[in-house]
Amino acid sequence: EDFTPLILENTETKMNYGALNDGLGQDSSLDHTTPLSKAWLLDSYLEAVMLVSVILNSMAAGIIFIFSNTIMPALATVDSDVGIKVMNTINVMIVNPLFIIAFFGGLISGYPAVVMWKNPDKFSQPARYYALATTLVFFVGEFLVTVTQNVPRNNNLLAVDSESEEGVAYWRNNYLKGWVAWNTVRCVFSVIAAIFGALSLSFMRKTVANS
Repeated sequence: EDFTPLILENTETKMNYGALNDGLGQDSSLDHTTPLSKAWLLDSYLEAVMLVSVILNSMAAGIIFIFSNTIMPALATVDSDVGIKVMNTINVMIVNPLFIIAFFGGLISGYPAVVMWKNPDKFSQPARYYALATTLVFFVGEFLVTVTQNVPRNNNLLAVDSESEEGVAYWRNNYLKGWVAWNTVRCVFSVIAAIFGALSLSFMRKTVANS
């Protein structure tokens, strides 16, 4: 019995099947990426920079929050000289490169803000305004508050005698009240800056016509 026609038919079918697969593989119009996954992909390096800024702003807010919510109330319950010594140790050890990046790195939002404002025809108005807002809010509410209110109090605390009456009075009446109050202020501003940054990021891929 001659099986040649059957073999040729099977071979032709396999060849056609392979050609169909190759066609599907080369057809760029077939995109299996879901809309949800597309929404989470970054379209440009500017979006990546803004995302990093949002993350760093959030990290700064978290660091600040833990001081107002937990660390300072805990130190207020111990003897004043112990509280002063512990806080001075924290203030010295916390100043390191990783902390500086996490605490002030959110200011990199200024870069995409400048680029978008220089190219208003390429970016929507909400993206540009939110980018400017997150940069200014973080600069004024976190950075400036830190260097003008919290850092001077840290330096003054380092200078006091933890066992003197003046040192105890400064710790109880100034530091635990004024420092913590300004710390809470910069926490709030850091959260607001993170929200503005996230809003800017969400509008960055929208066209000017859709703004």
